[in-house]
Order: sequence, then C-alpha cells, then structure tokens
Amino acid sequence: MKKPLIILLLFFTAGAGAATAQQQPEAKQNGHRLSISATGEAVVPADIATMSINISIHAPEADSAFRIHKEREQFLSSLLQELNFDDEQISYQPITIRPDRQRNGSVHSATSQRIQLQLADIELLSELQMTLIQNGFDNFSGNLSSTKLEQAGNDALRFAISNARQDAEILAEAAGRSLGNVVSIDHTSDVSYQAASRSESVQALSSVADMGPSMFDFTQTVRVQKRVSVVFEINDL
Repeated sequence: MKKPLIILLLFFTAGAGAATAQQQPEAKQNGHRLSISATGEAVVPADIATMSINISIHAPEADSAFRIHKEREQFLSSLLQELNFDDEQISYQPITIRPDRQRNGSVHSATSQRIQLQLADIELLSELQMTLIQNGFDNFSGNLSSTKLEQAGNDALRFAISNARQDAEILAEAAGRSLGNVVSIDHTSDVSYQAASRSESVQALSSVADMGPSMFDFTQTVRVQKRVSVVFEINDL
C-alpha cells in the first residue's frame, strides 16, 4: 500500500519586525519517521555596499593588451588609496591573459581581472562609479549588503529548525502519532541574500551623484534565507 504524501503550507513570523521566517515545507511520512523541509528567513539593515569591478582589455598584441590593462589597474589602485580603502575592504584576482580569436581567423589577446570592494559608506558607491565611468571603466556593478549577515544566517537557521519542528508536530498529531527525537538535520540550501528594497542593485550612473533626494533616503534591508531538511521519529500514541 502506498503511503500518503502530506503537503503543508505555513507562514510563520517571528520577532517584532526585526526578523521573519517563511516556509513552504514538504513533509513525507516514512514508516516511523517524518521528513520535513522548511525555510527560515531573517532581515537585517543594509549598512554597507559591495562593488565588483571587471577590467578587460582586448588588443591585437599581447604586450599592448597587458600594458593598457596595467594602466587601468594602476589608476584604480591609486584611486582606492586616495579614498583610504583598507586591505580588508579589497579582494582581487591576478591578471589573466588569453588568446582571443577573431571572426577573420586572426588571433588577438584579451586580459581580465576582477576586483571586489566593500564600502562602509553606501553613498560612496555612486561617486566611485561616476569616477570609473569618466576614466574608461565600463564593466562594474554594485549591491547592498550588511555587516550582520553572519548573525542573520544564524537566526535564519534557527527559524528554519523551529518551523520544521512546528510542522512536524502538526503532521504527527494529524496522523494520530506523537513527535519523537530528531534523527538527522541536513542544511540543504542557502539562498543568496538580496536587498529587500526598491533598489536592489546599483548599476553604472550617467548623472552627477548630488542631485537632491535619492533612493538612499529610504531604509534598506537585506534578507537572508536558510533551508533545512529535518527527519524526526514519530511514535504511536
């Protein structure tokens, strides 16, 4: 005889607006065990910005491509020093150079390098992008983030486990059984955080930064989600 498949949809809110938890659990009864998948979510203020800059140069000759790339890299390095960036705020990959075959069969050279920045001042993001545009950079993007992501991740995990237990208790009761011990917990996914605001991503700007009101006047938040699968024992009443 096939065992019944029980699906439960539940919305759960925790805290006083500081953190919330959502889930779309999937429950499966297997003998004397019950498997629950649940999602927990926490919300924290967006208090920093992150920026990814890609330097990529194409030229017929490798030495020309490398020279232009180094000039672009040196400009960016000097700019970051002028803005008093710390080493902890900068991560980067080394320059790579590769052959770049053209449609006519000739082989040019292409360089690439990715630099990632963390900005303590969110509004500096616009100014930095304007400066990059004015100096030939055309491949970069910015996003909002938070210094409290680790804390939010821990809270989201706790909410996910709590949600799983609540669902399991309801399902066990509905099946005429009682919930037992936890058999296993699997952290199956970690949904990337995103800014829960009107402006999730700040792209290259084409106007001056200081032009009165902006989206930065609105409170920005970041949502962190964690998904878990928990297996419980279920006992006869």
